[in-house]
Amino acid sequence: MGEIIMDSNFEVKEYDFNEDILNNINTKYINWPVVYLINDNNKVYIGETSNIKSRIRQHLNNPDRAFLKIINIIFDAKFNKSAILDIEQNLIRMFYADTRFDSNKGILNKNNGQSSKHNYYQREMYLNKLEGIWKKLQKKKLVNNSYNSIINSDIYKYSPFISLTNEQEDIMCKIINNILDSLEGKSINNTSIITGLAGTGKTILAINLIYNIVNADFSNIDTFKEGEEIEILSEYDKTIHRLRKYILYNGKIKIGFVVPMTSLRKTLHVVLKAIDRKNLKNVVIAPGDVIKDDYDVIICDEAHRLAQYKNIANMGYFKKKCEELGIDENTSTQLDWISIKSKYKVLFYDGNQTIKGSDISKEKMDKLIQKNSDKCYALTTQLRCKSGELFLDNIDKLFKCSLKNKIESSKDFEIKVFNNPNEMIEKIKQLDKKIGLCRIVAGYDWEWKSKDKSNEEIRKKDLYDFDFEGKKYIWNHTNNGWILSSNAVNEIGCVHTVQGYDLNYVGVIIGPDLSYNREKNTIEVHIDKLKDNNVKKGTDEELVQKYIINTYKVLLERGIKGCYIYACDESMQEYLKEHIENDNSNKEQTKI
Repeated sequence: MGEIIMDSNFEVKEYDFNEDILNNINTKYINWPVVYLINDNNKVYIGETSNIKSRIRQHLNNPDRAFLKIINIIFDAKFNKSAILDIEQNLIRMFYADTRFDSNKGILNKNNGQSSKHNYYQREMYLNKLEGIWKKLQKKKLVNNSYNSIINSDIYKYSPFISLTNEQEDIMCKIINNILDSLEGKSINNTSIITGLAGTGKTILAINLIYNIVNADFSNIDTFKEGEEIEILSEYDKTIHRLRKYILYNGKIKIGFVVPMTSLRKTLHVVLKAIDRKNLKNVVIAPGDVIKDDYDVIICDEAHRLAQYKNIANMGYFKKKCEELGIDENTSTQLDWISIKSKYKVLFYDGNQTIKGSDISKEKMDKLIQKNSDKCYALTTQLRCKSGELFLDNIDKLFKCSLKNKIESSKDFEIKVFNNPNEMIEKIKQLDKKIGLCRIVAGYDWEWKSKDKSNEEIRKKDLYDFDFEGKKYIWNHTNNGWILSSNAVNEIGCVHTVQGYDLNYVGVIIGPDLSYNREKNTIEVHIDKLKDNNVKKGTDEELVQKYIINTYKVLLERGIKGCYIYACDESMQEYLKEHIENDNSNKEQTKI
């Protein structure tokens, strides 16, 4: 028997995993909700139960787990069923992001724990225990990486083991049933569309949808009987039961996960491959890859970034793909490629995140939404920003010059206008050292002189992209994986490096392309200041202005814990200071 590790809120007790534990287990653990981990040196199983002795017997009789050597029981006198389900699910997610046990062979859990996320009494208090639990597990050498490094990692953030909200789960069930209706010939409709503002969990829902479809056949469909018993199941269980039956009689559903943005696509490919090399290794594809195969279902994240034949870097490639499909490149888009190569398509879309002329037009997407109105679903719950929907609504009103009250910080979310960009950059660096994943981003108003240059060449030839009062900085050295790159906190990112991602704190530099006209009470957009010619080329001025505003909205909406802002134009800076409350001395600040 190993040592007992305690703090004021919980304890972790270790036992040898064999028949003796049934007689030796602490009596207070019996018939009490607990979380447990069973492991040997190479494999681990994470579980929860309110009857630990019965559950241990089941594991000892299970040949897939009976060989494990050690069990650690996590006990808290305040635990309840909702809390242990939540903690179990989060630990599964965290273990997949850690490197101690191989994510494909070493973690024995084949489910995502709690099927849906719900708020229960004092949920935040229970989740706050996770950091302490993780530190104890790290001390016992059951995990390798620190708590902050885990929760900031891509594998954690984009894990298919994130419990869905009730809203997300409801939409997922409807989509799966729509897909099955179509594949079984019960419906001629072959499109589902999910809309939602930044931070409402579109990518997470897409990943959970894919994971559920790809892994639905892991469980025996005879778990549920036909007739009266299935009627008492949840909608989720009924849907998965129907999905398993379809796969049993028709074979696996071939899925492609289209991600238009290169950086996010590479990130999600790495994440899904790391979690499931067998089934998810090649599921993430570029829009052009759909031409190579036929799919039962194509799921497209960030569908607003699908391209049309306009202002794109490789027009010859686009034209060639259209020729292969026998369609006119001038009137077609990458959405047409997806429609031709799939039996069913699921599109995740936010028209407010269209940022350049090559993006599929809002008019085309609006027509598709109208045509498929009965298969359109809206995500409304803000999951990224701790300030919730109010912050996004206020940012929208800020740009429309229609704010009635000042935007204020809260105990969960900090917003501040800085008088000096260097001061803001330094603050972001300090926060990054403390909690990680804090970055500076800017509008595209500075030439990319440092592109493809070595640090030595930049220094010798003074090829810095930014110069704020003698302090010099460069743009992101790469578009792919910039957020987690080693030097990112010392660089300044653009919209192409952060769209689709989230940060703990974001510092946004609003360039000289925005100013405030006090007489007209309007934000004015100066297109001549924009350095991204691909946005401007062949696009009318009004649309370019919209793209620039959308870009800043995308940047400002990246933060989970806070958003810092500095505007280069004096009139814009004064406007921000008038509408954002900077005196936070009487408010409880964000807990870090």
